Amino acid sequence: MNFQIDPRETALLVIDVQNAFCHPQGTLGLSGVDTRPLAAIIPHIRRLVEVCKACGIPDIWTIQHHFAEDHTRALHRITPHTQKRARIACQPGTWDAEIVAELQPLIDQRSHLIEKHKFSAFYGTRLEVLLRILGRRLLLITGTTTNACIDTTVREAYMRDYDIVVVRECVGGIDPAWHDMALAVWERYIGAVVSLDELLPALGQVATQVEPKG
Repeated sequence: MNFQIDPRETALLVIDVQNAFCHPQGTLGLSGVDTRPLAAIIPHIRRLVEVCKACGIPDIWTIQHHFAEDHTRALHRITPHTQKRARIACQPGTWDAEIVAELQPLIDQRSHLIEKHKFSAFYGTRLEVLLRILGRRLLLITGTTTNACIDTTVREAYMRDYDIVVVRECVGGIDPAWHDMALAVWERYIGAVVSLDELLPALGQVATQVEPKG
C-alpha cells in the first residue's frame, strides 16, 4: 500500500451483512440469486473486524430496513428493485433483516449501528454526523452488495471528501461482471482497493502500538 492508516482517523464500515442478502433462505436466495459469493465474505469480515477492534478503529454497521407498506414505492412509474424480489426484503423485526449469525457476536457496546432505508449509508442517516463526532475521515469499506449499496455509499463518501479503502475480499456482489467493474472504477477514480494480505500487516503494526486498556 502506498498510504498509511492512522487508527485515530479511520472507521470500519460494514454494510448490510444481513440474512436477506447472505443466506440462501434470505430474500435474495428465495428470489433465485446465488448468495454464495455474498456468504463467502463473512469470515473475511469477521477477521477484519477483530483486528480493527484491537487497533481501536470503530466498527460501524449499517442495517437495511424496508417496510411492507411504503408510500414511496407507489411514486415509481418504473418498478423499483424492492418489488423485483420474492418478497419485500429486510422488514424490521424479521430474521431476514438480522445481521448474519456469524458476525453478531462481534457487535458490542463499542459498535455503532446505523439504520438505513435506501442504498446509501449516508442518505437520511446519522452516519456523516457520527463520523464527524468520532473524528474519522478514512473509511474501510466492507459488506454487500458491490453494485448497489456499497457502490452508492462509496460514491457519496467520495463526494464528501472521505478517503476510501475498499477491502477486496470483504465486499460481495451478485454478478461477477458487475462486481469486477465496480472494483475497477473505484480503484481508478475514487479510492484504493486493497487485499486483506496488504491491509492486515499494516493494521497489525498499528495494533501493537495500541496501549492495552486497564
